[in-house]
Amino acid sequence: MTTSEMVRVYINQLCAEIGCTPESIYSKENNSWFFTRGSASVEVFMTSYETVVKTVRTFVRCFSPVCAIPADNQKKIQLYEEALQNNTTYMGLKLSIVPEKGFVYAVAERDIEGMDYTEFKTLISDLGYWADQLDDLLLQRFGSAASLN
Repeated sequence: MTTSEMVRVYINQLCAEIGCTPESIYSKENNSWFFTRGSASVEVFMTSYETVVKTVRTFVRCFSPVCAIPADNQKKIQLYEEALQNNTTYMGLKLSIVPEKGFVYAVAERDIEGMDYTEFKTLISDLGYWADQLDDLLLQRFGSAASLN
């Protein structure tokens, strides 16, 4: 059984491998850790919910902003269409929006039950890799964040 404490051990191990400390990348305000890969920033956090049968499931969730949501409705529709098409292309992630933040995010998540360190590291690494590709692609296609809004 993998616990939230075990995930924190995995975070410590990953930080040691990449040469940082968990404290240096932790946001108390968001209760999350921020890793980077190229131009991508990957926020890692845990979230839980109670199931119908009153058990608790906990997930590691990773979010990376890849493009600002355009104010122009036509560009917004084009961006959403591209995002939906990319959802079938990029393995291990989905594209989603967080309207109140104004961004399209690359998202990867996994139930922590049975997760080992290699799976944890792969989840973050894969999302960082794809988000770094996607933010460049979407920037090229839809312009800079400043020109989108």
